[in-house]
Amino acid sequence: MNTNLSSRRVLVLEDLTRPREWLVEQVMQAFGPATLVDAATNLGDARALVLAHSYELALVDWELPDGNASALITWLCMNRPATITVVATIHDDDERVFAALRSGARGYLLKSQRNELVQAQLKGIDLGQPPLSPAIASKVLNHFRQPAASARTAGSGPHMPADEQLSARESEVLGLIAKGYKNAEVADKLGLTPSTIGTYVRDIYQKLGISSRAQAALAADRLGLIGAGSRT
Repeated sequence: MNTNLSSRRVLVLEDLTRPREWLVEQVMQAFGPATLVDAATNLGDARALVLAHSYELALVDWELPDGNASALITWLCMNRPATITVVATIHDDDERVFAALRSGARGYLLKSQRNELVQAQLKGIDLGQPPLSPAIASKVLNHFRQPAASARTAGSGPHMPADEQLSARESEVLGLIAKGYKNAEVADKLGLTPSTIGTYVRDIYQKLGISSRAQAALAADRLGLIGAGSRT
């Protein structure tokens, strides 16, 4: 994420006035007064904004007057890959959390958190840290642990552990994107083309059953691929 505050632009999508003002305030506190913040109250207005502007960060509520944010998140993921889309909501149930992550959200923040924690999680984006509320991070980690535990107890299926599914190069790529490196930066480090890295990322996501960099970071951590040398 760009650390030049004068060029940072953020979208806040929230239909209720007080929560919307609160989210804008958290963004300004996290990134500084030079940040440009556009606010939308419904999906229609948000679509118009993302067609007109490029955003580094989009904070979106999940439930909105004209539907949920799934289609918008997916569109941003496909057409504005540089935009880090984070769901900011009061809901912490499995159905909404995993629907948001499957849509391509790279983070999930609960609006019930203290201001200081929300601001810290937003600031962590610049360090390549997925903005996940602690309760959501635990939920996602538990979700990844369950298949492994089932495989150990069942002992009858052909399931292969995720680290054995990935090639050495795929593990290397996963470790780098999980540390916050963009595809072009990974390509430069490994002496490959960005399109080749894009193919690796697609194959990794397919093998691990994930759809966002937030999930990739969690998977890489589970596989022990994040350690010394994390991006700062």
